[in-house]
Amino acid sequence: MFKNAGEKIKITAKVLFWVIAVFGTINGIYIASQSDAYGLLMIPIAIVSAWVTSLVLYAFGDLCENIDLLRSNMYTVTTVMEKRFPDLAEEDPSDKADDDTDNKETNPIEE
Repeated sequence: MFKNAGEKIKITAKVLFWVIAVFGTINGIYIASQSDAYGLLMIPIAIVSAWVTSLVLYAFGDLCENIDLLRSNMYTVTTVMEKRFPDLAEEDPSDKADDDTDNKETNPIEE
C-alpha cells in the first residue's frame, strides 16, 4: 500500500484534474442555464484551477520518485567513490578531535 507512493500521487493528480475539470464544466453549464453568463465564466476558472492543483500534486509525486531513486543509488555511489578515492572518505569527528589534543600536548606552541 505504501510502496511507490510517488507514482500513486502522480496518478491521483491526473485523476483529480479530470474530476475537477469535468465537474467544473458541468457545474458551469448548469449555472449558465439557470442564470446569466456567470456560469460560462466558471468553466475556464474550474479548468485552470484543476490544472494548477494537479500540477502541484504531480510535481510533489515526481519529487518523491526522484528522492527514492537518489536514495537507492546513494550507497552504490558512495561505496565506489570511497574505493576509488580513499582520501575523500569522511573521517570520524571524534578521531580528529583526539588528534588535535595530542598535537597540542606533544608540540607546544612557540612564541
